[in-house]
Amino acid sequence: MRHMRNSILFVLLICVCSFTKHTQSGILQASSQRDFKLTYLSIGFGSNMFKMQPVFKINDSKFIYTSEEVWRRPNQKESLQKDTLLAGNIRVSSIDSILNIIKDISDTLIYKTNVSIMSGGMDDITISNNLKKVRFQLHNASDVRAKKIAVILNSYIPSNMEKLYLFE
Repeated sequence: MRHMRNSILFVLLICVCSFTKHTQSGILQASSQRDFKLTYLSIGFGSNMFKMQPVFKINDSKFIYTSEEVWRRPNQKESLQKDTLLAGNIRVSSIDSILNIIKDISDTLIYKTNVSIMSGGMDDITISNNLKKVRFQLHNASDVRAKKIAVILNSYIPSNMEKLYLFE
C-alpha cells in the first residue's frame, strides 16, 4: 500500500512538473509576441523624394498600411499627408515567423547600400519585442531576411493594392 502511494505521488509530481514546464514555455512564447512592433517604411530619393510612400506598421496584433509623405521640407509647418489604405489583425503565426527570421541575427542594425545608384530609395524595417530589436536599412540594396519579412507582410495586402517592394 505504501509503495503504491509513493508511486502515485511520484506520477503526480511528474505531471505537475510537466504541466509547469509546459505553462512556462507558453508564457515565454506569449511574452515574445507581446509588445511586438514592426515598421516597414519606404523612403524615396531623387524624383521620388516628396511622393507618397508605403508604410506598414504592426503594434502587437494590429496592423495598419498607409501611404505617407515621409520627407519634410525645411520649415514645413503643415502635417505630412497620410492616407490609410488598410487596417486589420495580424496572425500570431505571422509574428512567430517574423521573430523566427530575426532570431539568429546578433546585430541590431543591418545596413546595406548599393553605391552604384545615387537616386532610388531606401527600405527601413524595424522589428522589436520585449526581447530583441533589429533594424534593416537597405539603400538600393537587398537582404534575404528582409525579403522574407516583406513576403509575410504582402500576404495581408490585397492583390488590387500596391505591395511592398524590396530592391532586387
